[in-house]
Amino acid sequence: MNLKKRKIEKLIPIIKEKIKEISFFEEYQNDEAILKQIIDLCELKTFKKGQTLIKEGDTGDELFIIINGTIDILKNTLQNQTYLVTTLSAENGGVYVGELALIDEDRRSATVVAKSQCHCLVLKRDDFVKFGDQHPSIGLHITRSIARQLSQKLRKTNTDVITLFSALVEEISSES
Repeated sequence: MNLKKRKIEKLIPIIKEKIKEISFFEEYQNDEAILKQIIDLCELKTFKKGQTLIKEGDTGDELFIIINGTIDILKNTLQNQTYLVTTLSAENGGVYVGELALIDEDRRSATVVAKSQCHCLVLKRDDFVKFGDQHPSIGLHITRSIARQLSQKLRKTNTDVITLFSALVEEISSES
């Protein structure tokens, strides 16, 4: 058995546990056959510290499930300055990025950089769509789950925008 094969075999138990932590796969936590099918759709990729997984503005077609390691999520301002949005660690469980790429073909909304070496399961949109065509009830459930999470994120963003806008109006009013 070559070194690469042994490395992958060593990660299989971790991969299975990490897949179970992903919220849109949680209904299938106890269904090893479905989890195996989902894992088989993915490619295992390694990213070195400092390597970019996703670049803001690029078109993407991949979901990244972080198996181990830590990533930084970065955004560019209108003045083209980069700022750190958050840091996510696989140790905290259920870490993934790029889920919108499974649904649409729009541009990436942020840059994702490996803060440490990371192993990621990468799921391509075409593979996900084919899987959904072959297993419509599973594909629909996963897509609905992604949509539900996006809806929650949008609601939080709306609340944040209103809060910031209100604070700005209050600040401007107090200066008058």
